Amino acid sequence: NFKFSLKEDMYAQDSIDLLTHSGINFEAHNDRGIDLAHFAELLMSSGVVLNSDVGWISFHSGYDFGYLINLLTCQDLPQAESEFFDLLHTYFPCVYDVKYLVECCDSLKKGGLNQLAEDLHVERIGPMHQAGSDSLLTCQTFFKLIRTFFENKLDEEKFCGYLYGLSDPPPDVRGDRTYSQF
Repeated sequence: NFKFSLKEDMYAQDSIDLLTHSGINFEAHNDRGIDLAHFAELLMSSGVVLNSDVGWISFHSGYDFGYLINLLTCQDLPQAESEFFDLLHTYFPCVYDVKYLVECCDSLKKGGLNQLAEDLHVERIGPMHQAGSDSLLTCQTFFKLIRTFFENKLDEEKFCGYLYGLSDPPPDVRGDRTYSQF
């Protein structure tokens, strides 16, 4: 729900069409959207970044974390992927990308979040491409995936800090964590 202007900000028209079809009101975002600098300030002071006790669950999230790192650092993203992962590991020390985890599950079809949720019999609540609904579905799918394929334990060395489609994950080794759905 960030401030966003179709007249001033860069965008891909196909993304705008998809989001408009999903019910996003871009006029409201322009008029009442959250200021990015204010959001970054609140996020930085919230205690959820720079905190290894906070786990971030995502789905194919390289662009999402790139966007957040750009907001938090007020700088362009680094050119080198290893430098990006250094920043990722600093600001978001405990990240799990569900799409990355799925790569280890041979019996699951490869595809998007909705396909994976259907395959795991996780019900979506709310419309697609709405932040709350997508976030809840990602979280519920993560926990179902962990229960079904990983016996409620993830090897952090293999899965923590990796983002689907990118390489050079952080090198440090961490122990297993046991997961229970809140």
